[in-house]
Amino acid sequence: MAKATDTEVYQLLKEWQIPYDRIDHKAVYTVAEIDFSIDGSDVKNLLMKSKKTKKYYFVICPGQKRLDIKALAKVLGESQLSFASEAELFELLGLERGSVTPLALPHDTEHQITLVIDEAIDQTEKIGFHPNTNTATLVIAFRDFQRFLKKLAIEPQYAAVPAKQPEV
Repeated sequence: MAKATDTEVYQLLKEWQIPYDRIDHKAVYTVAEIDFSIDGSDVKNLLMKSKKTKKYYFVICPGQKRLDIKALAKVLGESQLSFASEAELFELLGLERGSVTPLALPHDTEHQITLVIDEAIDQTEKIGFHPNTNTATLVIAFRDFQRFLKKLAIEPQYAAVPAKQPEV
């Protein structure tokens, strides 16, 4: 798999006439490291894999949500989920740790990944994603993100992504 680049993201967005605002920033590897705000939904992107069926799930959920992985596995009809390895992330999407983004889904040419979008994300807001590099964030309207997915023939699965309950 070739490394995913920001150039290819900008080319597709231009070709498909998807407007965006770009925020340049220091490299961020986790939501906790973000020291800027966007005009829209703050999300985190995770590539998960099923232990038994070997299926891959790209999960988009609110940035501050502490994901309950066991409960999510049940929601998706899987017995157990884990994070995909760095090698799998690169093999499937051409991405490195810290730059996980659905804007790399054009690399999933064999449609091995199921996209799961948390129902908690406000679809009337804008949403921000890295353009295959973690030193910038592109803010686009959610409906334009849906148009991006449609161009790729990706039908996302909307689900209530469970959060870990705080320990008492």
